[in-house]
Amino acid sequence: MLKYRIGIVGGSGFIGISLAKHLSKTFQVKVLDKNPIPDVLKNRVEFGYCDIQKYDEVELGLNNINLVIHVAIIQIPLINEIKRLGYEVNIIGTHNVCKVVDESPSIKGMILSGSWHVFGEKELKGVIDEEFGFRPDKVEDRARLYALSKITQECIVRFHDEMSDKIYGIIRMGTVLGEGMPERTAANIFITKGLNGEALTPYKHSMYRPMLYVDIGDVCKAYEVYARKILGNKVCEEGNSLAHIINLYWPEPVTILELATKVREAVIKYSQGKIKPKIRVVDTGKPSLFTYKDRELLKVDVNKSTNFLGLKKLTNIERSIEKIVKGRIKAKSRALRQDARGGIQGLN
Repeated sequence: MLKYRIGIVGGSGFIGISLAKHLSKTFQVKVLDKNPIPDVLKNRVEFGYCDIQKYDEVELGLNNINLVIHVAIIQIPLINEIKRLGYEVNIIGTHNVCKVVDESPSIKGMILSGSWHVFGEKELKGVIDEEFGFRPDKVEDRARLYALSKITQECIVRFHDEMSDKIYGIIRMGTVLGEGMPERTAANIFITKGLNGEALTPYKHSMYRPMLYVDIGDVCKAYEVYARKILGNKVCEEGNSLAHIINLYWPEPVTILELATKVREAVIKYSQGKIKPKIRVVDTGKPSLFTYKDRELLKVDVNKSTNFLGLKKLTNIERSIEKIVKGRIKAKSRALRQDARGGIQGLN
């Protein structure tokens, strides 16, 4: 399918870079962003500077593109620090992308990078499927604007899906695990601390919070399959826009405390017992928002990702964490060997 050109809007971040690496094996890929792409992508994809807030730049950047993947988002904490920027990028920017897709004769459709955060965090119970519903106020205050942003993005995309003859799909992802994930995610913080021999420090008030996770490898496969279906005219255009939404995450909720435990076990395993980080629960004085029973109130339905995308076997969370830990230990060992060789050469 190299004849098809995919444009990744906001593609210089963790998910965008991962998608560009994967999709460039099969498609021609163009990354649009204000931030430059890493060196690893420079000979594999095309890059175009694009401020998503400006319609003309989006239109120019997506010229002669056949499918758009929209991953641009202002996240926590920046969205709380510069709220207007969050609105301009997350809301106005999404409208600009949708409008260009609708008006471009070359573009067959788009896929929005959605999030499970549209469901909220607190008082989750029942079956989590594509029809679960929006709950923007069932989150910690720091996540409220982010949840509202993801919900509004979905609404804009779904409205265009209803009124356009193009396909506007949404892949709602769990919190994505993989090398290169944002530094301030709980998983990355735990792994970094653990490999440094430091204590893993979940907060008491949120340690039982049920989380939904997904491996970056599964994310890349999902977007590839969905892209192929849209480009191959294998997605039904008729009906409610809900038909084009897919939830993508490992089907078992994992609490923050369980996440810390899994990271600890992986560090011990792949350091061959040389590193044994402790888990130290931090009491900030905030009231507890969750109980250890909360995760048992949830059931996760992933039938749509299985049936529509054909993803028969997703990566479990233990395996995902182990890949990251193992990779970082190997990278550190290589660096130490190189430093040692450099020291020996310097003495000669």
